[in-house]
Amino acid sequence: MSDEGCTFSEYLPEEILFNILVRLPVKSLVRFTCVCKLWSDLIQSSRFIGKHLHRNVTNHAHSFVIALYESTSKPKISYTLLSNETMEPCLKIKHPLSGYKIDVHGSVDGLVCLSYELGDLDTSIYLCNLSIRKHVVLPPTSTLSRHSDVRVTVSFGFHPGLNDYKVVRMVSFNGWKFCSELEVYSLSTKSWKRVDNPLVKTMAWQSGNAVCNGVAYWIMQKQNGTFCVVSFDTGSEVFEEFRLPDVVLCGINSGLDNYKELIAEYKGSVCLLQSNIRRGPDLICIWALKEQAFKALDVVLIPQRKSIYPLSFRMNNKLLVGWPCADGKNYMTSIDLEARMVTETRVTLALDRFNNFHASTYVESLVLLKD
Repeated sequence: MSDEGCTFSEYLPEEILFNILVRLPVKSLVRFTCVCKLWSDLIQSSRFIGKHLHRNVTNHAHSFVIALYESTSKPKISYTLLSNETMEPCLKIKHPLSGYKIDVHGSVDGLVCLSYELGDLDTSIYLCNLSIRKHVVLPPTSTLSRHSDVRVTVSFGFHPGLNDYKVVRMVSFNGWKFCSELEVYSLSTKSWKRVDNPLVKTMAWQSGNAVCNGVAYWIMQKQNGTFCVVSFDTGSEVFEEFRLPDVVLCGINSGLDNYKELIAEYKGSVCLLQSNIRRGPDLICIWALKEQAFKALDVVLIPQRKSIYPLSFRMNNKLLVGWPCADGKNYMTSIDLEARMVTETRVTLALDRFNNFHASTYVESLVLLKD
């Protein structure tokens, strides 16, 4: 590659060229790396990759929703990128994995953490940039399975203080009673590190799975049968325990499928959502973690909708919920919590093997372009 095709760039200051290119979608930028060495070096620079990502996140540009989508064409069920504006399907995920038997463990900064169904410790985990079709396969775990009955819970997020992407894997053996091992993968070092903590080893994972500002959160069951939220800072490796709201505890302790819990990030804060479905008024209660405690934030009630359940927050802070329709299909609805506006997307959702629905945010980026 030479600079022969970039003679016109001599008349265009690099900062202006930078500000023009940073507005473009990833597909165009990848193609422009072949124009000349000057453009290639600029687009692949850490400064440009960071600025391009920041602009997309801030302006909600080139953003999508990943959903387990049921379409009329083959494959009928697949994880699909939907336009954040129109909710029209744009791309079915085929790289590096395909099919509906995929677990999506998180999406941040254009990277998606995914695997085939996690049945054991030998299942490969991928960090994939769908925009540039590049991925990293995480190395094998150092944890040795001593039992045939294994549960694996994976969380994925970004730690801003370390400028590093982290994957947290929680492993439970022997009937899933307690968390036996916890490992953290660092994309910068491309290695796993085992973390030992006596507190977590007396608990079992119950539900919920999210990473906010490099801190992972789960709903855990303690040895005495009570439930709480446990956080783990992937940088300092410090664990904390938080009391659940009484309403959430009542729902979990009921043992009914009427209640669904979700941990998600909303406006920079960790939030806990719980839906009460099939019985009584169908609603979603939201609590925000503030000053070491979960405090009531909002209650969502959609008129003429039954059995609503929370999915995730979009980049514009709108809440995505799912609900079953009389036609036998399950649809996704977007709710603006501030304006109290409900938008019907008519997106049809499919069930995973645990009878759950999935939707999360995805934004285009150039992360992994240099690797």
